[in-house]
Amino acid sequence: MCYTPYAQRLRELGFSGKVRKVTLNGGFTCPNIDGSKSRGGCTFCDNRSFSPVADSQGRSISEQLEQGISYNRKKFGAEKFIAYFQTYSGTYAPVERLQEIYSEALGHPDVVGISIGTRPDCVDDSVADLLEAFSHKTFLTLELGLQSVFDQTLQRINRAHTFEDFSRTMDLCQYRNFELCIHVILGLPGETAEHWVQTAASLNRWKYQGIKIHPLHVVKGTVLGNQYAQGHYQPLEIREYVNGLVDFLEFVPRSVGVQRFTGDAPSAMLIAPRWCREKSLVRESMLAEFSRRGSHQGCRVDVKEGFPS
Repeated sequence: MCYTPYAQRLRELGFSGKVRKVTLNGGFTCPNIDGSKSRGGCTFCDNRSFSPVADSQGRSISEQLEQGISYNRKKFGAEKFIAYFQTYSGTYAPVERLQEIYSEALGHPDVVGISIGTRPDCVDDSVADLLEAFSHKTFLTLELGLQSVFDQTLQRINRAHTFEDFSRTMDLCQYRNFELCIHVILGLPGETAEHWVQTAASLNRWKYQGIKIHPLHVVKGTVLGNQYAQGHYQPLEIREYVNGLVDFLEFVPRSVGVQRFTGDAPSAMLIAPRWCREKSLVRESMLAEFSRRGSHQGCRVDVKEGFPS
């Protein structure tokens, strides 16, 4: 295989049978939504567009787990499950509250791990210590939403954190007992393929175990949606994205499990590009491009190149 699927990494870690993530809403928000840092959130973000449980606030973790497990058993034949705190920033609460909801998720007999998606500026020493304590009880992954290493880009999309914030969190968590997964978006306004490659190369100062990559897509009701309508943003074409995706993965160590190489939104919310809903097409195109180049994930990890500043 020219890339390392996440399922393969789970098998290498000793998980047997089908393991699926069950997405959960822990009742969190974000510091660039509640006014702590900013208002309105990221310019591309409507949490309902990527989290199937964004509207499930008010239901207990146990209730959400039961429903999600039942669905994944029937549709995918899954046997064991990873509780995935996906909605908004999954560490943005007092540690006492985090302790409570993570423990509730771990209490289900078929839950074999916890995955927590959050912002890099929502992890401090106390949170890292709590996650490490849980990592000695179960398989635990901390997923950090970076999106880009370029501060200009992060400002442009109202991300309200910096690459230095991300760096501090990676330094804090680097040698902990839990795994690290990084989220990146290709096609952010003002960036080119050279920016994406530098983002990939810049991550290799740390050891991390997972990567999630997807194209920037436009959804209704967002600032980006308005920018698109006014002609100020043009989404990537599929060929442009696939070329950039393969470029990116060539700088990702082979040991890193690729948890996602595309992403979309519900059809009723997605404006563009429509091709990002065709996941099998994206995968086939990615594999074909690796084959055409005769390359594979990680083949350029040690390559030094000139990058944009």
